[in-house]
Amino acid sequence: MFCKCLHRLSNICEVKCHINGTVLFVLLVVMAGSYVSGETVSAPEPYGVVPTAHQLTWHEMEYYGLIHYGLNTYTGQEWGYGDVSPDVFKPTDLNTDQWARAARAGGMAGLILVAKHHDGFCLWPSKTTEYTIAATSWKDGKGDVLGDLSRSCKKYGLKLGVYISPWDRNHAEYGRDQYIKDYHEQWREVLTHYGPVFEVWFDGANGGTGYYGGARQRRSISKDYYQFDKVFKLIKSLQPQAVFFNGSDVDGVRWVGNETGVAGETNWSTFNLNETSDQKIRPTGIKGGKFWLPAEADTTILYPKKWFYRKNSRPRTLKQFTDLYYTTIGRNASFNLGLSPGPDGRIPERDVQAMLAQKKQLDRELAVNLVRGVTIVASEFRESAPAYSPGQCIDGTTKTYWATSDGINEASLTMDFGKEVAFNRLLLQEYIALGQRVDEFTLEVQQAGKWQKVVGGTTIGYKRILRLNPVTTSKARLTLKTDAPCLTLSHIGLYNAPIIMTEPVMHSGREGMVSIHASDGAVVFYAVGEKSSAADFNRYSGPFDLGKGGHVSAYALDPVTGWKSDVVSKLFGIAKVNWKITGCSCSHEGDASVERLIDGDDHTMWRTDGKEGRQPPPQWVTIDLGETINISGFTCMPRGDGSFVGLVDRYEFYLSHDGTHWGSPVSQGEFSNIQNNPIEQVIRLSTPQKARFVKFNATHALEANDCVVVCELGIVRAVDQQKENLCP
Repeated sequence: MFCKCLHRLSNICEVKCHINGTVLFVLLVVMAGSYVSGETVSAPEPYGVVPTAHQLTWHEMEYYGLIHYGLNTYTGQEWGYGDVSPDVFKPTDLNTDQWARAARAGGMAGLILVAKHHDGFCLWPSKTTEYTIAATSWKDGKGDVLGDLSRSCKKYGLKLGVYISPWDRNHAEYGRDQYIKDYHEQWREVLTHYGPVFEVWFDGANGGTGYYGGARQRRSISKDYYQFDKVFKLIKSLQPQAVFFNGSDVDGVRWVGNETGVAGETNWSTFNLNETSDQKIRPTGIKGGKFWLPAEADTTILYPKKWFYRKNSRPRTLKQFTDLYYTTIGRNASFNLGLSPGPDGRIPERDVQAMLAQKKQLDRELAVNLVRGVTIVASEFRESAPAYSPGQCIDGTTKTYWATSDGINEASLTMDFGKEVAFNRLLLQEYIALGQRVDEFTLEVQQAGKWQKVVGGTTIGYKRILRLNPVTTSKARLTLKTDAPCLTLSHIGLYNAPIIMTEPVMHSGREGMVSIHASDGAVVFYAVGEKSSAADFNRYSGPFDLGKGGHVSAYALDPVTGWKSDVVSKLFGIAKVNWKITGCSCSHEGDASVERLIDGDDHTMWRTDGKEGRQPPPQWVTIDLGETINISGFTCMPRGDGSFVGLVDRYEFYLSHDGTHWGSPVSQGEFSNIQNNPIEQVIRLSTPQKARFVKFNATHALEANDCVVVCELGIVRAVDQQKENLCP
């Protein structure tokens, strides 16, 4: 027995790098007595609801992609109507290996395929409808995109997920009993023939206008129309390991509530199903919720944000892309990034390079954990047992953890680096297999012998990462608080991340003078023109005239390190200095005036909900441009203050030579997905047309359609006239 005790003590001595020698000696004596007397130390009891094994596996994936590819890729739509011929699907180099290879190289752990979007077109040869990949000429009608992707994911070590839209704007029986049978059978098909599936995806776009087999109707559905209880039961019977996005209470994950890739800084993994419609609490979760429903944050690689491929869209800048990591994974959410293969069937190289650049930057930022190997002392750990000592937080695995004794609701970890170190990142992980506990945490550093607070926060969960102002110290202290019986922490990290050169911000007012702003000390280079080469960039020295509009590209350079920001581009409309409002259906006084629509400020608004009351759509305005212009399109800046009231989602656009005779609209349609993506809308005319007067008619708006709110309108001059004034 004594020999066994000595052997155990030799293992206990491994904690010598975590506590000082005096405490270590006492600990050895205490543990020796505990071992000899046969006492054991019990693990903490689970706190509240805890994740299933499948949810834990999902948490560990962290980052995966959502592939949007189909008929919309070729039509330029976000939400297809369901009436497009399958013949438009003509990829020349469809390569799912390239998709999987890019995802793996970019750090993803899986890919979810939008196997059927709202237009009803199936990317596998379903027997439930003729509107499938089998109806195309690709591979002589024998192709199967889902099957190809399943094999590619297996080849590159990725997990496969599937999304099948409940809404089907093509199916003749949508809204009736037969469609439900077909929809359930579609799930049976994809979950039977394509291997293991890690996540099944659902969204809330259900019912409305559609082709519906030629009926061209608006069809509404009841809350229980899809019989999701049967769908979930079917999925679990076929793929028991799958987690449900935005669906079931068992093995479920919740939508974070936006499509911008931003989770709440407070983010509980617990939630209540009856509160899933509350957009305010989706990002934050609910402390003590009945179900473990962690957040999945989704957005797209494209900016402006589009789910399907757009020729004129660009991938996010490196800073934007890196920010998404910290606002998703860094806030206890998974990161689901929308990827958009182009008409050739490949993810564009520009997007692949953006993914690789983000991966490289994040690898640099979190490369060296400064806490590994240092002296770390806990104010208390569970009955002084080595299995729960502070060293478990820096042993390189999240399967072990530091834990306090029951009844200890506040405790701290003190790290002694032995020298001055600099850091600007804090990474924390709870041992969530036993539940999420931490209500509050604080990081302090010792300066001149005194503790000074650096940062504080609320929840941690699976992973929490904070970006800090740079700090230098030889000692740091982390303090955690909880209402639970005890605390747990599986990982702590401090990192000194290199900076990213911030991309420039460009602005133009009514006069058409473009100004560019960047980080302090940075040198800005810019070029004018839609297709600019490196030789076209000149050093920016001050605002320049772009009164006739055009594209401007710019980047910032750190003259000390040589680091460059990503190149950013913006399309500017023509100057508005000679514009006049000639007519308007509704103009309130003051800050709701229609004059706000052409004042050159993207933050002021024309509103029809002024002091005189709310005026619903349609609402129109006519503008005299001051001269006849060859017009190729227009821009519309929606409100970006977070409110959906008055957010215009349908429009008509007219042109006139005299401001009296308008004819038919030269453009009309919808600003697709505007609620989740309220960014400047750029609408191109099919053919440029000359006109002096324009008319914008907001035909419908969100939030009960009871008013209209628009920030700014712009006019894009045709390229042949833009060339007259490209160079300032």
